[in-house]
Amino acid sequence: MINGSRWTIGFGFTGKTKGRVDDGVCRYATNRIVIQASHNGRFRSLEECVIHEVAHAVLPQIDEATILHLGEITAKVLIKMRAAEPHKH
Repeated sequence: MINGSRWTIGFGFTGKTKGRVDDGVCRYATNRIVIQASHNGRFRSLEECVIHEVAHAVLPQIDEATILHLGEITAKVLIKMRAAEPHKH
C-alpha cells in the first residue's frame, strides 16, 4: 500500500527516455512500479532504482532532482549498513 492505494512492483520493459532504456518507471495511472527486466546497474544500483521509483509513488509532488538525490543517498546508506552489519553465526 502506498498513499492508501494498492501498488504492484515488478520487473518488465520500462520503455525509453532520450534514446536509452529506463532502469525503472513509476506508472501512476496503473499504480505500478516497473524495474527494467534486464537491469544491470548501468545507471543506478537496483537498490537505488527501487528507492527512486517508490519515492516517486510516495511523493508525486517532489521534483526529479530531489528524488534522484533521495534514491542515491538512501541506497548508499543501505549498502554501507549492509557491509557493517555484524555477521550472524
